[in-house]
Amino acid sequence: MNKNKEHLFFENFIQNATHQGPIYALDQDKHFYYSASADKYVARWNKADLSQDPFVVRCSHAPFSLLVLANLNLLVIGLQDGQIHIINTRDKRELKHIKVHRAAVFVIVHNEHKNHFYTADSEGLVCIWDENWKLLLQQPLSCGKIRQILISKDGASIWLACADGTARQLDTIYFNEIQQIKAHSDACTSLTLLTDGGFISAGKDAFIRRWSAEGKKLNAFAAHLGTIYKLIQINVNLYASASRDKTIKIWQLSDDRIVQKLDFKHAGHSNSINALIPTSKGFLSAGDDKRIIEWRQTKPKDVNFES
Repeated sequence: MNKNKEHLFFENFIQNATHQGPIYALDQDKHFYYSASADKYVARWNKADLSQDPFVVRCSHAPFSLLVLANLNLLVIGLQDGQIHIINTRDKRELKHIKVHRAAVFVIVHNEHKNHFYTADSEGLVCIWDENWKLLLQQPLSCGKIRQILISKDGASIWLACADGTARQLDTIYFNEIQQIKAHSDACTSLTLLTDGGFISAGKDAFIRRWSAEGKKLNAFAAHLGTIYKLIQINVNLYASASRDKTIKIWQLSDDRIVQKLDFKHAGHSNSINALIPTSKGFLSAGDDKRIIEWRQTKPKDVNFES
C-alpha cells in the first residue's frame, strides 16, 4: 500500500482520552456519541469536536454494551453482572432496571419490524423483549459467549456470533434455528450482513470469511495477528476490521483486498481495539488504550489499492 500521506484514505481527525479504563462499546444518535468503559461510566460526546457533554451515567459494574434509540430518547446499558438499565436521554432518568441475565450482557439490539429487543450474554442466553421491555422468551443456547446479534433487513431473522465458532441464524417468530455455520476454528466474534443476503464473519482465529446467504464459504483469509473484535461496513465500497493486535484494517467489499492499515504509527491505537461504529464521514474506534478516535475519509480519488 502506498504510504505517502497524500494517499491515505482515512486519517485521525480528532480524539480524546477522558475515560479512566478500557472502552468496550460505542453508539450514537444525531448529535452525540456514547461510550461504555471499564471505569463504570457511560459518557456522551459532542459529534462536532468530541468534547464531553454533561450527560454521564455511573454504573455499579462495568458496562459492556450500549443501545441508543434517538426516536425514543432511550439509552440501554448492559452490565458485566447481567443487569440492564434503561435511561431516558433527555433527563437521565432511569425508566427500568432489569435483572434477568446472570452473566455479562454483550449485546443489545432493536428489531423495529417486530418491535422486539434482543439481549445476549456470556453464557449463551438470548432474551427476547417486547417494546415495553416485557420478557417474551428466554432462549438458552449451548454456544458460549454471544458477542453480536445482527438483524436481517426485513427483520425476519437474526444472526448470532457465538463463542463455539458458529454463526447461527434464528427466525424472529418462534426463534427456531434456521441454519448453523461453523464459521471459525475458535470463537466467532463479529458479523456484517451484506445487501445480497450473505455475510462476512470474523473470529478469535484472526480470520475473515465471506459467506453466501445459504452458508457457502466464498472466501477466507488471515486478516490480523490476533482476535478480531469488530467488523463494520463503512460505506458501499468498504468495510473495516478491528483487532486485539492494535490495528484497524480497511477492506474493499468487492474483492476483500486491503486498502489501508491503521496502527499506532499512523496515529492509531496503542492497545486492543474493541469497538467500531460508522459515521457520516468515516468511522469511530475505541479500545483498551482508553481513547476514542474519529477517522475521516480524505482524498478518496487518490486511493492506492495496492496491498
